[in-house]
Amino acid sequence: MKDSLKKLIENTILFEYKLPHIGFNIDRTCVTHIDLGDDCYKVADTESLNRIIYESILYYSYDDFQLTGGDHQKMFIKAFNSKFKYNHSASDLAKRKLGVYGEALLYAILKCLYSNDILVSRGYFYDLQKKTEVTGYDCFHLIQKDDEIELWFGETKFYEDCKAAIDSVFKNIEKAISDDYLVNTNFTTILQGKGNIADRDSKLYKILDKWEKCIIDSLQEEFNENGIKLVYPVLITFNLLHDNYDDTIKTAIKHINDNYSHLKFDNITIDYSIFFILIPVDNVKSTKETIIKWIDNKEPLTL
Repeated sequence: MKDSLKKLIENTILFEYKLPHIGFNIDRTCVTHIDLGDDCYKVADTESLNRIIYESILYYSYDDFQLTGGDHQKMFIKAFNSKFKYNHSASDLAKRKLGVYGEALLYAILKCLYSNDILVSRGYFYDLQKKTEVTGYDCFHLIQKDDEIELWFGETKFYEDCKAAIDSVFKNIEKAISDDYLVNTNFTTILQGKGNIADRDSKLYKILDKWEKCIIDSLQEEFNENGIKLVYPVLITFNLLHDNYDDTIKTAIKHINDNYSHLKFDNITIDYSIFFILIPVDNVKSTKETIIKWIDNKEPLTL
């Protein structure tokens, strides 16, 4: 990712506070782990946010190896034709329902604000046979921090209504946080990114090298034996309510805690943590419409 785009992300998506926030009497969600808490951000400029999402689609779609020496503008256009089922003749409503906007934003945030160097971009997981993007988690980040290894398998919702976005997340969250779902994702494709690891002596490289050269009988056992932790970030981007940031955050948290405190994650044996990233914005519909206009007009990449 170009430094100019990284700088724009850092100057546009601004950390406001972590939950729980005692001063504003806002708790964390009922499923968030204490070791992480929930992170709340403000958007400094809507036009910059639009540009961040649009330009980040390129880096979300391809890994570093693919981008090296390539014609980025042509590759960007190709991504919409081959990866995201983007139909230029579809209705505006159909275009707004595509998941790529939130997925590209999640990619950008994890890359720049959480320092997650992506081994393989989730957009790389493209089913050539079915000619569709893969289903499942919205991010695949396998990272090493010091001697600890974490697998970030997250989800994103980019809705006008925060309650509708939250309800959509919780339809499948128990399924997503389970051994079976983890094993049955396209996890093994991450092995193709082993070559992107510069340090051949790193713990992460050695684990991937081992997995590539043998049959894995139990992914759960491999995770536990190697101390790999699952981190499940949930990015929800939604409309600001009544021009009041704190009340908007309170509304989102209250909806989660009033409706989903009964959930139990009993089907996972791997160490895991869940946390939410909340970003109220001025107008979700307007942001998507601007990006759609740029896609349809083949707006040049500038960053």
